[in-house]
Amino acid sequence: MFTNDKLTELNDTISRVTKLTNSFAKFPRSIKIPLRLDDEILSDSSFTDVAFDATSASHNGKMAVADNLQISTLLNVITAISEAIFVINSAGVIEMINPLGAKLFGAPAEMLIGQTWTDYLQSPFKDEYQSLFSLWNSASDEANKVTQFNHGPKEIIINRADSTLLEADLSLSCLPSMQIGSEPLFIGIMHNLTTHKAEYNKLRHLAHTDKLTGLANRHAFDDALQTNWNDSINHDQPLCLIIIDVDYFKMFNDQYGHVNGDKCLQKIAQVLAEVLPSNNAMAARYGGEEFVVILPNSNPLTAEYIAKNIQRRINQLSFTDIGLPAQTKISVSQGIACERSGQYRTPTALVCAADTALYRAKSTGRNRINMSS
Repeated sequence: MFTNDKLTELNDTISRVTKLTNSFAKFPRSIKIPLRLDDEILSDSSFTDVAFDATSASHNGKMAVADNLQISTLLNVITAISEAIFVINSAGVIEMINPLGAKLFGAPAEMLIGQTWTDYLQSPFKDEYQSLFSLWNSASDEANKVTQFNHGPKEIIINRADSTLLEADLSLSCLPSMQIGSEPLFIGIMHNLTTHKAEYNKLRHLAHTDKLTGLANRHAFDDALQTNWNDSINHDQPLCLIIIDVDYFKMFNDQYGHVNGDKCLQKIAQVLAEVLPSNNAMAARYGGEEFVVILPNSNPLTAEYIAKNIQRRINQLSFTDIGLPAQTKISVSQGIACERSGQYRTPTALVCAADTALYRAKSTGRNRINMSS
């Protein structure tokens, strides 16, 4: 990440190089410096006689930077740095951009120069930065405008020129020492977050998923239960919980082996995932051969209907595809508890009520459904 320390280092580098070049100003002669347009060196006139007090020059409406040693220095520095960097004026118009910056915007540098950079931002980021610049430009104290402007790093989404979206983080700061006339420039430093986000999402998925069944794991269940509990209490909505235990699973493992036992759990998990009534509901592996289903904004009748559907479909499971006899069957016992109008004081109490109902279901013969009173 391009930190404030790195930005300070960049400013120091620019200042040192500028002081060095300004030391030649004592001599009343012109010198030859590279004439760069955007990020390209003009082929035939790569070196041009330029006096230190030369006036602005332009080419096809784009900024030619040989007229200002500070600007020339800045361009050389940002081109060499392995960060995606662009420079804009107070109107938000791109004045310079290095190759990595152009790559993130998805267009050649020559196409980006002269464009308003916020046109490449997805809403609401576009509105945010336009408002930010509007506020900055309307500030009455010029000194404060320069010293106080330092925004980010902040995650943004770029509408690239090739119509694809790109997630990036952006730091935007004013460079008061870099001026065209009296107008300060702003430097933006970006980092592509696409790979980072993909890796983060993958790790997050792994951290919240039971590896064997593909359902949510205990950690994800705990988080989801707390979130749904808060919603239930704050909005006075019902919340139902079903705890499911596989009947005689130890006997199944002993008879058919742990590999087939794992396949049995996978089949049950698939049933649970398929019977969920909405995207807000969750099925999770609670531990061992126990599963749990969270049913937000569902009443006891809905929960009982879901439980009966689970019971029916698990009773119908076939295991011939994994080489077991056709008569091999499995069943589950289920306990249901529902929070309604403050019936339970905590989410833990709700879990305990469902667990007690499950115990009653198993005690009365298994393959049963019991509703907590």
